[in-house]
Order: sequence, then C-alpha cells, then structure tokens
Amino acid sequence: MSTEVSGSSSGRPRWLKVLLIASLALNLLVIGGMASAMWRHHHGRGPFGGPRGDHSLMGFVRELPSERQQAVRAGVEAAREAVKPMRQEIRDAWAAANTVLTAEPFDKTKVKEAAAKLLAAEAKFKTAISDALIDTAEKLTPEERKKLQEWRERRRGGHHRWRDRWRGGPDGGEPPN
Repeated sequence: MSTEVSGSSSGRPRWLKVLLIASLALNLLVIGGMASAMWRHHHGRGPFGGPRGDHSLMGFVRELPSERQQAVRAGVEAAREAVKPMRQEIRDAWAAANTVLTAEPFDKTKVKEAAAKLLAAEAKFKTAISDALIDTAEKLTPEERKKLQEWRERRRGGHHRWRDRWRGGPDGGEPPN
C-alpha cells in the first residue's frame, strides 16, 4: 500500500512553490525599481520621468545663450548670497516656534509671537526672491522674458496641473462640464 503526499510529486507542499514564485516576482520588482531609479538619476530625470535639475533662478540662467548668461549671472549670484542668511532666519524661527508650541504650560501669546516671527521671516525671504526675479527680468530681452515665463510654468511642477485642468487652464477659466 502506498501513501500519497498532497502537493507536488517531490514531497513539498504546493503552497511552498507558489510562495517561492511570489517571492521571486517581488524581488524582481524591487530590483527593477532600484535599477530604474539609478538610471533616471544618472541620466538627469526626476523621480516621475520629468526633468530634474536646478529649479532656482540660476537654472533659468543656464538656459540662456552662453553670451547672455554672464550678463545675468552676476545679479542672480548676488541675490542668492543675499538670501542665504534669510534661510537660516527661517530655520531658526521655525525651531523657536516649535519649542514654544511644545512648552508646558501652553502660552498662546508666545506661540502667536513665534508664529508671527516665522511668517515675517518667510515674507522677507519671499520678497527677496521676488525682487531677484524682477531684477533679472529687467535685464532680459522681450524674447528672454518670454522664455523666463515658460521656464516658470515648467518649474511650477505637476502638483498644480490637475487644478489647472479642472479650472480650465492657468488663468482660472470655467471648470469642464
């Protein structure tokens, strides 16, 4: 009399074979994802296939013809140096606001003061960035300003595209019916 083992003829349960195949598929998926990320990083693509690169105003300067880059670069570099301490001010104000927020006993007045300092530091930074953009635009030809506008739209990124499509475009037109 013979005893039959459930599963495959080799004596291993069938679920073990399915588990091994699933494990292999998952490993291939992970390795493929890592290879794709390395490829995109090496070839200058962003995580979702879009362009990677310098999203600062210097990124735009690099898109200008080489003979025009030098004329614009000095102003952008000066503005970049001017905002560096402002970034540290924002980090310091953020840390101070978090410290006050978690302090016991909770003091609403101190939290409001810290939040106001953070907002003021951020507003100062954004104003400096805006001024740098305006100063740069002043040095550009009409064609270059058009390129600047196009660069700003590309830089704006995909997180607004769904909203623009719903609103009927960047100008905020009527939503589709």
